[in-house]
Amino acid sequence: MSPLRILLLTIVLAGVFAAGLSGRTPTLAHAAACSDYPNQAAAQAAGDTRDPDGDGIYCESLPCACSTVAPDTTSSSTAPAESAADPARCRTPPGVQDVTFSKTKYPNIRRHFLRALRRGWPRTLVLNRPGAARRRARLLEGVATKPGYDRDEYPPAVARGRGPGLTRGSNPMGWRADVALVPSAENRSHGSTMGLKLRRFCSGTKFRYVFY
Repeated sequence: MSPLRILLLTIVLAGVFAAGLSGRTPTLAHAAACSDYPNQAAAQAAGDTRDPDGDGIYCESLPCACSTVAPDTTSSSTAPAESAADPARCRTPPGVQDVTFSKTKYPNIRRHFLRALRRGWPRTLVLNRPGAARRRARLLEGVATKPGYDRDEYPPAVARGRGPGLTRGSNPMGWRADVALVPSAENRSHGSTMGLKLRRFCSGTKFRYVFY
């Protein structure tokens, strides 16, 4: 082996040895692009893309199947926002939690959200999973549908029933909301994303929509 090759090999081995001593994994030269993956769950499993809002969910712009499981697993979930959180794992942090969404991916949801605020519905919401399905069914009963569109409600069913401004209507308490027709794909993607982001919180957590 030539002296030059011996020198290069020595340098490489020294770098690997130093990284092992420090207990750190060498940083990747670059992050993979979200476009390298067919859906959000695949990007989550790889764990090598960017997470702009730092919430642990990779490539939120990709379509579901969705997942929030740690990288290097293959599990995925599309659990809706009203699914019960695990009492042993959920938390109720102080203050109001920002739940972020892309304004370019969800333009109609954002437009409806801003309209609802102008009509007096609250910005700060309170997570309230029990009874969400019943509240939604009562609210949407009789609301006209349209092919290719879903009925989006704000406040969402999972955030009505408790807290100032969330108790309009009765039987069950707080079932009313502002309703708008939005494209089905956008509405369902938004609902799935919101469910993933709220899954770690217990009922009673305050949160608000933030579009970036």
